[in-house]
Amino acid sequence: MNPLPTDVPWAFEGHGSAWVESPLQFLSAVEAYAAHGLSTQGCILLRQDAAGLPGVHAALRGLFPATPPAALARRPTRPRTADFTWVIGDAFSGQVQRLLPRAPRCRLVLVDDGLAVWHLLRLLSAPSVQPVLRARVRRTPARLALGTAAARVLRRAAQEGRLTVFTMLPLPGDLREAAAAAGIRVMRHDFPLLRSLPEYDHPAEQRVVLGTALVNDGLLRLPDYLGWLERQLAQGPVAYHPHRREDPRVLELLAADPRARLVRAGGPVELTLRGLGPGYAVRSLPSTALVSLRLLVRGASIGTDAVPGHWWTELASPGLREDLAVTAALVNDEEHAGGT
Repeated sequence: MNPLPTDVPWAFEGHGSAWVESPLQFLSAVEAYAAHGLSTQGCILLRQDAAGLPGVHAALRGLFPATPPAALARRPTRPRTADFTWVIGDAFSGQVQRLLPRAPRCRLVLVDDGLAVWHLLRLLSAPSVQPVLRARVRRTPARLALGTAAARVLRRAAQEGRLTVFTMLPLPGDLREAAAAAGIRVMRHDFPLLRSLPEYDHPAEQRVVLGTALVNDGLLRLPDYLGWLERQLAQGPVAYHPHRREDPRVLELLAADPRARLVRAGGPVELTLRGLGPGYAVRSLPSTALVSLRLLVRGASIGTDAVPGHWWTELASPGLREDLAVTAALVNDEEHAGGT
């Protein structure tokens, strides 16, 4: 694989660029570039210390040669002119927020970063200015000031018709109405580009389990997750796709279990598991990856289980629990309706 350039001037030219920090943000940015009405050319800047992004770019470019060029970067680049289209993977990023007040009044496109898109829309459509901060971030004076300044820029962009949120997630009715009232243009997509590409070889196992970061993030109790995982393994051999922030204790136990095959290499599941047909079952705790996959599979069963209240730690906020419960309902309602 040819190494990607790093912070070279050509990467910052053109009518637009994207700044991404995760595989889902990258795939969403590529879909945004390919969608009508958004930027049709540009460069994707991959956060230099985010593991796996160069490999995902190489894999997608092998399937889709028209994938926008990419460069590794230590930080995003500030748009130069008002005719720029800036595609942002994480509006909560401090690096992005430091640049927003100094950017020209260009077009802003915010792409998917999991359930954070719901949290962001709630903040931007609130009656009064709310700082754009992650739900669990430490609210220091400096962080509050930065998040408040970013909120003012994004709200002004919405009022001027320059803010688009590009997402595969459905929005609850009240949130959709609030976003529209705030001037935010929400564009839904179902990964049309990914669905058009040649498929990878499908796993030999009929059951696929997706990992979670909830344990590693201190939100879910390890023994309860291991109990859930044991019930999945008891139903037959599984191909286990670890989350990129999976708890190492989970991986250690699975590596020693002959019923599980750890899928160590490969890109995001939206890329590697798309096109799964009848006979396959994909399971996970509530996750936006399941919402993605139900748009991308071709007959596979996609499902999840509700998380009992006593599994959560004190760090799991009521808002997070509610959003994950809504996610589970989205996945399972579609499954029961035969939508996968």
